[in-house]
This record gives sequence, C-alpha cells and structure tokens, in this order.
Amino acid sequence: MKIKNLGWSSFYLSTKDISVLTDPLSLKKSGLSFTKSKADVVLFTESSLKREEEILEKNKLTTKIVPDHRDTTIEISSPGEYEVGGVMIRRGVDSPFYTIDETILRVVYMGLVDNSLDVSLTKDLDGVDVLILPIGNGDLFLDYDKIEKILNYIDPTILLPCSFKQPGLKVGKDLKTKEEFIKHFGFTNVREESYINVSPTPEQENKNIEVIFLT
Repeated sequence: MKIKNLGWSSFYLSTKDISVLTDPLSLKKSGLSFTKSKADVVLFTESSLKREEEILEKNKLTTKIVPDHRDTTIEISSPGEYEVGGVMIRRGVDSPFYTIDETILRVVYMGLVDNSLDVSLTKDLDGVDVLILPIGNGDLFLDYDKIEKILNYIDPTILLPCSFKQPGLKVGKDLKTKEEFIKHFGFTNVREESYINVSPTPEQENKNIEVIFLT
C-alpha cells in the first residue's frame, strides 16, 4: 500500500485496485493548498458529518475529487464495515476513527479525534502496521497524555503524524509543532518522506516506533 499526505489530516492510500482519501473537507477548511485528487473511497471523521450523504457535492468538492478505479466515489461517514476492492474499512459505533485492512496489513486512521476520545477504544487494535495520528494538541486534538496512552495501547510499527502547527493554517489555536512533539516523546527514529510504501511486518518485542513525516 502506498500512502501520501495531501496536507493537514488528508491522506491518500492506494493499492493496485483501490484508492482511499481521508478528510478532504478538513483540508479545504484548513487553508492549506488543495490539489485535485482521484479516489474510489472518501472517509470523513468530523462528528458533524456522521451519517451525512453527498458530502462532496454539498461542499463543492466533486470537481476536486474524481473516481479512480470505479465509476463513482463512495463516501463513508457512518459506523459500519465496508469492503471495497479487497480492502476492508471499519468504523465502530462509538468510534471516531477507522481501521483499514488490506489482507494482513492494517492502517489505523485517527482523523480529527479530539480530547473527548475514550482511549480505551484503542485497546483492542492489534497488529497495527501504520497509525495516522493528529499531534497538534491545542484546542482541536488529543493532548500529549492521551497520545502516550494510545501509543502504548496500539504500539504501531510506523507512526504518521499529522495536523500540527505549520505556516498557512487558518484553523486551530495554540497548536504544537512537530519539533515540540518529537522533543516531548523523545523519538529518535524520525525521518521525512514524500510518500511511503508499506507491507505487513512481523511482530517483534521492544520495537522502536518509526516516526515518518510525509511532506
């Protein structure tokens, strides 16, 4: 699976049969640049959009996001299980986040989770290869204490941080920078990439989480 960050909390995940785009409306609201994208499935995590339909059309995004391998783009904002193109997408009834499984590869997309999240919901997320997590803290997202608990519960192989302080933002107050995040948690295995190709990884004890900022 190939993963790119389009900006803010919007990620593009693609296999040979399907492409998934996360939270494009949030990217539009952020004030950061928004390029035209192809997507077979679009995921929304904003609580106000739960069970909404035709979100792309209502927000004038149908010219920005067009189908990739399919005739139409599927929009998902409600809890449930969805199988598209060999990828299983799940969202729990009380959960603001998604798990995305391709065979034995698992990605967890936390999206726009705020500090009201019950972190115990993440306890049973086993075998997570990639965790996409907002790290900006501030008034919009999880605080560092909850992030630490989530990382302990999930123990991902790769952490893809998103939604932190950066030039051009029009949302959020008192957001933390990526440098503040790295310093607070003491991460040493950190790098930047334009995209990553990920595959399932064997389980290992005492692994060092790899932190990758997609630019």
